[in-house]
Amino acid sequence: MSGESSKGSDKMFFIIFSILVTFSQASVWDNLTASIAVVEYQPVYNNVTSRDKVIANSVNYMTQMYEIRDKTKIDMIIFPEATLGNNPETAVEIEIGASCTTTTICVDAQIHAVPYTALMFQTYVVVNLVEKSKCDESDESQNCKDYGFHFYNTDVVFDRSGTIINKYRKYNLFGERELDQPEQPDQVIIKTDFGVTFGIFTCFDILFKSPAQDLLNQGVDAVIFPTMWFSEIPFLTAIQTQQMWAQTHNVTLFAAGANNPAVGSGGSGVYRGATGAVIRDVIAEGGTQFFIYESKNGEVAPLPSEDTDSLAKQMDGFYLKRDPSIDDYSSQILNTSATTDFQTELCHGNETNESQICCNFTIKMSVVKPETDLNFYTYHLVAYSGVRSYDGVYNGSIDVCAVIACLNSSLSSCGERFSKYEEVQWPVTFEEILVKANFEKTDNRTQYPNSLLSSIRPIDASKTVWNAVNVEDTGTNLIERSFSIAESQNRLLTFGIYGRNFDLDPANSNDDDDDDDGKGFATSIMISGYTHGIMLSFSFLLVVVTLK
Repeated sequence: MSGESSKGSDKMFFIIFSILVTFSQASVWDNLTASIAVVEYQPVYNNVTSRDKVIANSVNYMTQMYEIRDKTKIDMIIFPEATLGNNPETAVEIEIGASCTTTTICVDAQIHAVPYTALMFQTYVVVNLVEKSKCDESDESQNCKDYGFHFYNTDVVFDRSGTIINKYRKYNLFGERELDQPEQPDQVIIKTDFGVTFGIFTCFDILFKSPAQDLLNQGVDAVIFPTMWFSEIPFLTAIQTQQMWAQTHNVTLFAAGANNPAVGSGGSGVYRGATGAVIRDVIAEGGTQFFIYESKNGEVAPLPSEDTDSLAKQMDGFYLKRDPSIDDYSSQILNTSATTDFQTELCHGNETNESQICCNFTIKMSVVKPETDLNFYTYHLVAYSGVRSYDGVYNGSIDVCAVIACLNSSLSSCGERFSKYEEVQWPVTFEEILVKANFEKTDNRTQYPNSLLSSIRPIDASKTVWNAVNVEDTGTNLIERSFSIAESQNRLLTFGIYGRNFDLDPANSNDDDDDDDGKGFATSIMISGYTHGIMLSFSFLLVVVTLK
């Protein structure tokens, strides 16, 4: 429901299993009766003070909470990252256990409308803001020397009584130079009275082992994921990333995304692990919308059918970044004119290189003659294992085996999208795709099933098969990953395996420098954001009067 407004003959196979298994927390979800909302929210951008922006967004949050309450009795509402307060100027102190009431302000007057409304509606609420924490006198970090405080990107959880029951400080910062990284990643657990135990992490954290993957060892039933994502093709658009993570780890993910199409931010959803999404959307033309996950005795409405072409047209004006590491990939053009059946191996690196990868592709396709007056994509098979830069703020090691759409035969055209969808034709239909590769089996390597359609949504997980087989090769324990389609596809932009090798992330891999690139989510969104046209300058007292 929505509101208005993821060789060799000496190998020995000794364990075979499928990632597409019965959902691991079935006892929790099969009998659950609860309603949980994720909000895709477009912040207020204007020229008033930072404090007035926080007040304006706080009131808008309150409005969303009223609209959600009008739809159904709600148990939890999740708001995205960096859309309430996103700089140290409006930072607040957070005390776990503090209670907000009609007469007591537990956080700060500028955002009191949020916990106060949570109290009125008797619902859990998750918000993201900038927290300040007093420094020890001996602390020589820059913010401590300049201000006497640490500043953190912090998720705050209020319970039904308006009490702060937990907080999570984002560990893997995306630039965000004005903020501090916690000394250690937190593993935050949130137990609710409706029976679901949540973990929580924020945005860029999803691409790292800690805290995101380590959190799963704590027995959580689901993960809360506030984010301000900047979508990048071919592998890391917002919904694509959310689904691949939930699918490979077989855990429910509640993702609330900030919305700003001008910088590529948008994409929210609810993903039931390996079984796929039940809610997913991006407000492509800008705006705010909530989505409600409703479970009644374990019964949940399936993902509605999607009109791929209609959604794709809406994405024409949505900014999409390009992964610059594509230029370093090994590549082979898929010859759609010579054959309809195709099988090959493509490698990157060499045997003496610990980051070598060999990808095996099996493809069956049917092709119609393209019209001369319309564009069509050229497909490349690609392989890569090595270090890439994430917007100049972090260097991380990735593994790639995939089929990707390109504008032409040049690798430099891959990761680009034709600007007008109505001028694109799709002469290639993939009847079968199987992508397979071996990886060292270790807790510090993870692989994800990764796909993308022209709508900038992934193929629904139920229409793919994601498998793993444990393999021994000359005394080395490997895992053979395979990803295949279960139904033919003819609007394909990406299909393959995307992996992270945390062992090969360079030491001190934060790649920040002193120029203006890579300032991170909190800063760039304010610079690139456009004016929302709302000028609000009023006191907290007026907010309380409105609530009453």
